[in-house]
Amino acid sequence: MTDQPTITSPDFSAILAASIHDMKNSLGVICGLIQNLKQANEVPKPELAQLEFEARRMNNHLMQLLSLYKIEISKFSLNIDEYLIKDILDDIYSQQTSLLELNNITLELEYPENSYCYCDLYLLENAIGTLLNNAQRYSQKKIILSARAEEGYTKFTIEDDGNGFPDINLSTDYVNFNTGSTGLGLYFTHTIAHLHESNIHHGYSEISNESRLGGGKVSIFIP
Repeated sequence: MTDQPTITSPDFSAILAASIHDMKNSLGVICGLIQNLKQANEVPKPELAQLEFEARRMNNHLMQLLSLYKIEISKFSLNIDEYLIKDILDDIYSQQTSLLELNNITLELEYPENSYCYCDLYLLENAIGTLLNNAQRYSQKKIILSARAEEGYTKFTIEDDGNGFPDINLSTDYVNFNTGSTGLGLYFTHTIAHLHESNIHHGYSEISNESRLGGGKVSIFIP
């Protein structure tokens, strides 16, 4: 009787990363089809906007999971360049237009003219976009997205007029598995901010219920 070959236990994290990559590709196709439907006007706009939002939301979460996995195995690096802050916020605004109209929410932008930020644009826009998506779920009428220089950092802030964060979220431990929500967007934001560094300074994020609109507030500090 011949010996049976030994079955090696798979690296589950690697399998998960490969699966996420495949799912992202599929969602990319779905997003493309949604754009075609929008141009053809074959689906009512509110339903189409909701479908597009959910597809983008899933794609963003998968990208965040894949990025966090690469960070964990030290196979990740930022793509830093100089960007005009106005262009960053305008780009984020254009990405949110459909959902803002769907939810009847006003997004107000505040930023200094002719100011620049050194950052990984793709990751920063993803983080801010995810935070805006979350804010829209709890806001009533208005959100403020602002950026300004503060003590050697560029500070990006999202403020909403909702009920604010629950007490369990107002800590440095953004991942709370017992609440039914992992807080992935907040954790990803904190991680990506920290990866940005200049000299000895690392980026960071803060959450509070000190919004000027009476709700939640999230700030991202990029050195």
